[in-house]
Amino acid sequence: MSKRQRSCWGLLLVLLGSLPSQAQSGDYAGLRPPINPTFGLGEVQPLVQKVFSPRYLPGLDDAPWRIEDTRYARSPYRRYLNAQLEGEQWYNRFGDPVERGWLLYEWNQVQADPKGSSIWKSAEYRRLFQSLVIASDHSRDRHYRLMVGDAIHSSFTPLTFGKPRFNGMRMDWATDRQQATLILARPSMGDQDQILGTAIPSARTNFTNLVGGHAEVQVGPIATLGFTYVNAHHGQTKQEMGAGSPFRGYLTTDQNIPLKTLYIRLGDDSPADERGGALLFDYDIVLVDTSGRQLRGRQIGFFPTVEGGRIQGNRLSADGSETLLLTYDLSKLDYEGLQTADLKQVKVEMSVANDYRIEIASDRQNTGEARRAQPVFLVVRRAPGNVQDNSNAQVIQLDYGLPTATEVIGLNAQLSQWKGLSMQGEVALSRQHRSYPNPGIRDLHDAVDQTGAAYLQAGIDRYPWGFSLELFSTAAGYSTSAWISEADGKVRYNDPTTAVYEFVEDDDDFNGVPEWQRRSQAWSDVAWPGYDENVDFLRDANENNNLLPDYDEPFLRFRSDRPELLPGLDMNYNGTIDRFENDLLPDYPYKPDHRGLNLFGTANLGPELSLSLGHQRLNLTSGSGRTRAFYLLGRGTFDWSGWGRLRVFEHLVRERDNIPDPLRQWVQPYGQAGRMREMVDRLPGRDAWVQTLYADWDQRVGPAVHLQHRMRWEGRWQQSGTADLQERRAAGFWGLVDRVEWGYPLGLAMLEPRWKSEYRREQPFDRRLPEAESLEETLFLLWTQPLLAEKTSVSYFARYGRQLLETEMQLGLERSWFDLLHGRYDGVEEGFTSWAFIAQFSNRTAYEGYKLVTLVGFEMSRRTFRHQADQDRNLLFFSVNAALR
Repeated sequence: MSKRQRSCWGLLLVLLGSLPSQAQSGDYAGLRPPINPTFGLGEVQPLVQKVFSPRYLPGLDDAPWRIEDTRYARSPYRRYLNAQLEGEQWYNRFGDPVERGWLLYEWNQVQADPKGSSIWKSAEYRRLFQSLVIASDHSRDRHYRLMVGDAIHSSFTPLTFGKPRFNGMRMDWATDRQQATLILARPSMGDQDQILGTAIPSARTNFTNLVGGHAEVQVGPIATLGFTYVNAHHGQTKQEMGAGSPFRGYLTTDQNIPLKTLYIRLGDDSPADERGGALLFDYDIVLVDTSGRQLRGRQIGFFPTVEGGRIQGNRLSADGSETLLLTYDLSKLDYEGLQTADLKQVKVEMSVANDYRIEIASDRQNTGEARRAQPVFLVVRRAPGNVQDNSNAQVIQLDYGLPTATEVIGLNAQLSQWKGLSMQGEVALSRQHRSYPNPGIRDLHDAVDQTGAAYLQAGIDRYPWGFSLELFSTAAGYSTSAWISEADGKVRYNDPTTAVYEFVEDDDDFNGVPEWQRRSQAWSDVAWPGYDENVDFLRDANENNNLLPDYDEPFLRFRSDRPELLPGLDMNYNGTIDRFENDLLPDYPYKPDHRGLNLFGTANLGPELSLSLGHQRLNLTSGSGRTRAFYLLGRGTFDWSGWGRLRVFEHLVRERDNIPDPLRQWVQPYGQAGRMREMVDRLPGRDAWVQTLYADWDQRVGPAVHLQHRMRWEGRWQQSGTADLQERRAAGFWGLVDRVEWGYPLGLAMLEPRWKSEYRREQPFDRRLPEAESLEETLFLLWTQPLLAEKTSVSYFARYGRQLLETEMQLGLERSWFDLLHGRYDGVEEGFTSWAFIAQFSNRTAYEGYKLVTLVGFEMSRRTFRHQADQDRNLLFFSVNAALR
């Protein structure tokens, strides 16, 4: 462009700028920040005098050079006002004013700069907004929402991502046919730091970031197709943007150091059988330098030290608990000037066979201590199945690297009621990225381990017939866990509490709190899945949350039954009903290392009566465990006018199962504090017939009498001899509960007689647990007398039950007889009789916008044994509860 052309364009811009426009006179101009700095030309004077006030004041021709003396006789005093009373003025990256207020949340990442990754969460974010900020907008069928929070319930699909307390950013977009979600987080440190009580931005050089997304599109009126991608990767801000890949990550400053030692360990993948373990025929190491030259250890005389195992001819073996350890000392490598700092890639070749398990470690893959850090072995290869005849002999190549990223890719689909057919399924791929350390090169060598998982659930409903199918396969190495780096770049590979981030949490009881401890998130070791049907976050059998379960406490025992009496299915045949199981595994729909099918057909014999016949086949993907079962399931509900409701449930199984399913269950011994305890699966269904019959009958006789009967019978019969003498060939449980209650009104008062009978007979599969048979009968008598009844605002209708008055006096008497007919229970050696008395004064009133409930009273009880000393218990109580309703 010539000088004349530039002058013409400049003149044109000046003329256009001088024209009046709506933008100059409207609101937009007021939103633009002024040009800074601004000053008046009259203030530019050649004076030495220092000015302590504005040179020109409004309404005055002459301005004093100083502020006038203050006079408050007629003019009121005005205090100084803080211009930042409602926060500060904030501007965007273009210099436009955003708003006056507080900076709630800020996440910056600057590459090629130390401590370039920083997150800030202000006190207002936590105090005023309760750690959750939501922005949203919509237009016609398009909806958008952006959330930043510390505990956002986020779930994509069962195999890819599910966190009840996601800490990060989530953005959702939806139209009539599409839905999409994007999540971003920094798991390595999601909050700001606290140093000497002062919150500062959490700045990091080494970080672990999370990025993920899920999108679903409606293919037709009854079908949807979805795609999921989740990635957590290491990185460091000292590297320029583009060094490494955001998908495969980059080594931290502590990891990206030349290796000194490399360890390879072989063992038996099924050590319990103590035979057919790992066989090692030959081994070698392959070294690749930065120029691409490849050298073999045998060629240059670089050999490992070998420890452990046993020699069998020309091979080494490791059975049971035995291991083989190969150690390469890379710090002593020196071949024609080639040293460990010159290596770009290291591979180990091994000729192996049978049921092997291979783990690798190094001096950089350790426990993370500053001094004397110990190497941590991670599994890199397992033999499929439990081969013991050398038929799987092969040469495998292990490409070593330190973990840098975990990514999960998933595809899911759903079809609803297409000519009676419904289907849903998912396919997922887990990719574990590893990089070999070398600080002298920009692009590190990357290695990837891939494992997959998939399932399909289908059903055909053609009344009165129905068919259902489950197909599933989850590899042993399938993982949705990612490693987290510390601020100094260290990764503590032996400590999942601080070094592991889970894409799919373990929340078996669905209370929003995971059962395993992980960094920067709430957790609880206590879990009782299936035992909180009223969703009050208390165990149904211990609503008062004390040392005794309700079914063993006076008065509470009337409405509480033992868990052994509850119905349910045990489809993994470990002796525990599936809906009550708690484990320490991610909440995948099917367990890792399992594949198989479950097929059953159902015949509906009536509106509330059905019969199902099914077959189940399961196998371990990395072992010889398997399950084969045929089962018959019958369910029925019968309502009779005047006779109540009867429910019946029958489950008959012929099972052969040797797949262990250990659990971590809540156990509350009699008179002791409850605790979580490891439950070993003793494989009670290796070869057995199992039948379970459950029935309950609910009756009402008139408006005031209520009867309920509950029965459960379970029997287990072993069909082959057991090698363990601690197992019974015949085991089972029989329980029967009957209860009746009657409410008889006497004016505004209420008399409530109650009676409960409980019969139990237990014969555990484990001989170390005692057999027992008992009968317990209990009589209750309750009296409720309202006080100051005129204060109530609720109309009273005696024949339909008593009302809840504001002030009441309640008296209760309980008399119980417990007969130990045979054997003993844990903590109970003989029968006894007992009585208990409670007097309770209660008041309900409004106070300061709340509803207060005050309880005052005392309790006395005694338990009398035949051979032991009597047990007395006295209690005085006073409590005040406040509620919003």
